[in-house]
Amino acid sequence: MVQHFTQDTVPDLPPDKLPSMAYRSYFLFVMVLVSACVVSERYILFVLVEPIRRDLGLTDFQIGLVKDLALAIVYIVAVVPFARLSGTWSKKGIVAGAAAVWSVSVLVCAYAKNFWVLLLGRAGIGMGDGAFTPPSQAWIADLFPPKQRGTALSIFLLGASLGAFAGPSFGGWAAHAYGWREALLLASIPGFVLVPIVWFTLRDVRPGLADGSTANHLVRQPFGVAFRELMAIRTFPLLVGASALNTLLTMGMISWAPAFMERTHGMAARDAGVQMGGALFIGSLVGHLLGGPLADLLGRRNVRWYLWVPMISGALAVCVGLLILTGPASRVFPLFGLQLLIGGLAAAPLMAVVTGLAPVSSRSTAVAILMVAINVIGLGGGPVFVGWLSDALHPVYGENSLGMAMRWSMLAGIPSTILAYLASRTYKADAEAARARLAAGMAPMGAI
Repeated sequence: MVQHFTQDTVPDLPPDKLPSMAYRSYFLFVMVLVSACVVSERYILFVLVEPIRRDLGLTDFQIGLVKDLALAIVYIVAVVPFARLSGTWSKKGIVAGAAAVWSVSVLVCAYAKNFWVLLLGRAGIGMGDGAFTPPSQAWIADLFPPKQRGTALSIFLLGASLGAFAGPSFGGWAAHAYGWREALLLASIPGFVLVPIVWFTLRDVRPGLADGSTANHLVRQPFGVAFRELMAIRTFPLLVGASALNTLLTMGMISWAPAFMERTHGMAARDAGVQMGGALFIGSLVGHLLGGPLADLLGRRNVRWYLWVPMISGALAVCVGLLILTGPASRVFPLFGLQLLIGGLAAAPLMAVVTGLAPVSSRSTAVAILMVAINVIGLGGGPVFVGWLSDALHPVYGENSLGMAMRWSMLAGIPSTILAYLASRTYKADAEAARARLAAGMAPMGAI
């Protein structure tokens, strides 16, 4: 499925000509669908927590391990190697192969009879997700020049919005109508459909094409060398830390939302799934659509707005989270939608900054490092911490222990906002240095 090529033999395109806007629009459409597929596979288990917990006899800590940490750990194992391969191997091959892997893994989850098989299936989804993320974002950066990149990434992020809606909504309905196993069986189908679409209709392009890079080949350096080059960019580690902590806050809330509603407010999983899916879809859709164009617009006045938008959104997310946990059931999911809208504003600017600061040849590595931090601290650590703390507090608070644990996750918003502010102070100089390096044709050839 995955073909290998050198930069002298990248197929299908003249070396210095971007594809037509019609093709690039189609490319974004397909990538939105692929992104929606993997995000829905990640989110669908959120609404199946209670039936799986009862059926397999799992604790909240075990659910946290299966639902989030297993996926995150294997994602980490996969993301860096596939980031390095995505410059010298076919991006379309990696993306198509990743979709096949996560689709098979969903089937494994559907047939799980115990904790360990379920853990294995979720780990496979993490493998596919980790293989998909770096090449997809680097591919977009290769096809869209900097002045269009924020908007293109906003469109790409619509896939996350669609997945966040489809996973819980479909999962809640299908689990009620057929059972949680059948819900997962049906959820595996879209990935198998998308594999041939990616393989037969998309084309690889030379890395850095949209930036005017004229490099004919990439010299692979050891990962440690490329890592040190990226960490020497002052804004980069600050932004990685801020993003990871902000994800901890968000996922510590969202991943437990249906269970919180069922235990605290007595809402059935089917109703919670539909309402959560709708809130996440609308909120993230609006946020993702506005975030990139807003940052592109404000960034023309002051480039620091690419960091100020994430900083402001992180602070506001904490305030909304506290309202979610202390208010009546009727406003929980509308506020979740507002929280996702606010958080969604930061996503495209974040991706634009990361891919813009990194040398062209190290973009996939930069994305991989960011995703490792987000998965370790945010997607893996946040929900598992909430589950562990909920178990610890249960003897005192009973079924309300989950809500108390979710309150503690809000504290992550404080250091996240501080780090984003510090990154905004160094970003202008780092962005100017990146542009100068590219203009001089001196971008170091780091690991992919």
